Amino acid sequence: MNEIRLLALGAILLLSATPRAFAWRCDRGMVNTGDRASVVRSKCGKPDFIYSDAGVYRRGHLTSIIDERWYYNYGPSQLLRVLRLHKGVLWEIDTPAYGFNMSRRRCTPQDIRLGMSAYELIARCGRPRSKRERSAHPGGGRRGRSGGAVAIRTQLWIYDFGSAYLLQQVTISDAQVQSLDTMRRQARRSKQHD
Repeated sequence: MNEIRLLALGAILLLSATPRAFAWRCDRGMVNTGDRASVVRSKCGKPDFIYSDAGVYRRGHLTSIIDERWYYNYGPSQLLRVLRLHKGVLWEIDTPAYGFNMSRRRCTPQDIRLGMSAYELIARCGRPRSKRERSAHPGGGRRGRSGGAVAIRTQLWIYDFGSAYLLQQVTISDAQVQSLDTMRRQARRSKQHD
């Protein structure tokens, strides 16, 4: 009896897992892993959002992007599609969750969650006031064509939700919110007239 329950539980867990796909039917045809970015764009259209995941860094500066995530959001009744491209070639199609409607209400710091995708953050709260590269995590010691180190990008996004809130510093890495910190506002200095 216990074996049957374990098998049933295992089957339920297996079926509930979100598999990664090797193909996806878009409006204008089927795309498959191994297709070039130009083929994907011609069949699926322009993505709703593109996140540059990894790049080649030379002397501490980003010189080229080699990994991207393309997001296609068809709303809450369909699965969100995340296409990962490496050097302009599709290598993974993922459906991590259902899509969402773009937020029409004002965003607050409480709307930001750890693990939230960079795309969902921008869709719900808009573009940050500023962005900057904090550091880059080495990408397995790989080297780019130009001799630079391949690294996962880490960015700091600063959001200003108005004077009722402290500034919010959001750390984005691996296309997700990794941490959220508050920052004090700097007092504005008034100009003194002589």
